[in-house]
Amino acid sequence: MQMKIEGYVTDKSKEPIANALIEIKGEDFVTLFCTESKEDGRYVLDIPTGQYPFLTAVKDYGVNNLEYWCQNISLQTDMSLDVSFDKLEIYGLHVFSVKGAGNSLMVYFRPMSLPRFQQGMQDIAPEDIVIKASIDNQEMRVINTNLVKEFVRGCELSAYLIQVETRESDVPWQKFELQITDADNHYGAATIYNKDV
Repeated sequence: MQMKIEGYVTDKSKEPIANALIEIKGEDFVTLFCTESKEDGRYVLDIPTGQYPFLTAVKDYGVNNLEYWCQNISLQTDMSLDVSFDKLEIYGLHVFSVKGAGNSLMVYFRPMSLPRFQQGMQDIAPEDIVIKASIDNQEMRVINTNLVKEFVRGCELSAYLIQVETRESDVPWQKFELQITDADNHYGAATIYNKDV
């Protein structure tokens, strides 16, 4: 059975981006399905129902922008997903809870900066980022931020482990969205769905 993923592609100012490439990818990052956004930024993917590990969106990758990532898409009905991107990327987003840690979620990610990449820096994480988190379309407070180091192919890269406040509820979260902005007002965003619900 075929279902639709549709939405709008915008920049950090919510202006539409035409001709952005939107791809559904498998676990090995191989592209399974793709489309491009129209003049008004709208895109539609008409694909089989199923579990899809990744959706990415970008235009002029590595030249003018970095990617938007969405993870853990369970496509059982038509869904709407608006995406946005700029010069920052949120890579490796993971969200988990710690038993006994109260009303919060732990969030791990590695931010990347296009200007730092273009300057040939080894650690391309942006400096002085502002982090915004939303759970099921409600902005939630970031209550703790930890800069950590991740070793990748012999290189030390900056990543973050943050703690995000949640509401008291027995209902598990469905959708977690993260946005970052650096000191130069560059922006990045990512989304992850809870695959346990």
